[in-house]
Amino acid sequence: MTGTVFKRIGAYILDILIVSMITTVLANFSFLNPNKDAYSEKYNELVNVYEQYEESEISEQEYNEAAIPISYELYRLNIPTVLVDIVCILLYFGVLPYFMKGQTIGKKLFQIRIVSANDKPVSLVQYLLRATVLGNVLISIASILIITLMNADNFYIVYENVNLVGYIIMYITLFMVLVRKDNRGLHDFVANTKVVLTEEEMKERLAKIEEEQAVLEKELEVKPKTKEKTVTAKTTKVKKKNNKKTGA
Repeated sequence: MTGTVFKRIGAYILDILIVSMITTVLANFSFLNPNKDAYSEKYNELVNVYEQYEESEISEQEYNEAAIPISYELYRLNIPTVLVDIVCILLYFGVLPYFMKGQTIGKKLFQIRIVSANDKPVSLVQYLLRATVLGNVLISIASILIITLMNADNFYIVYENVNLVGYIIMYITLFMVLVRKDNRGLHDFVANTKVVLTEEEMKERLAKIEEEQAVLEKELEVKPKTKEKTVTAKTTKVKKKNNKKTGA
């Protein structure tokens, strides 16, 4: 199982890049993200305020007074994008593996797959639970609720603390994958799953081991023969010397 750790990391990086690209493309469609233009305008407004602060046209207090409500509006306007991201995460990491026999695109390329920890078929619910923890979906939902229910003066501290919990969960998961012998992360324990090498990868590894053993056996066969020849040559040399001494 330890042979899966670097494959898992490589597969995850590829998968998260794919999900990010899909989310970015979908978030540019107005029917999915009606706040797209308003978000751009509000973002430019924040940039202008920051430039004024950098050029000392406004004080730090004036900057904070202007930036906080703008940032709050940006978070609110970004909610449709966050919802698109949540759906993409659940579909890609939850639904896709269910139809691809435990694989995402990244896992397929790296020849690993998700299986149940108790050797039973993995259900759709297990895949979705796994995706929820892996993609910090609950943290994203909590962030949306905070932005929606709280005002501009109070939301930021709570929002930052909730996101801190998300980072802690992510680092705990990564730590578990790296240090555990079975490479199971927090998401694997929640969903009762594990990641293993595919049959093709196992066959390739076994073939490589057999090839290495065959080479080693040949080397062991050659060494005794070489020693035998050396001993014979030395014995012959000694006999010749003795014959010269005795005059034979």
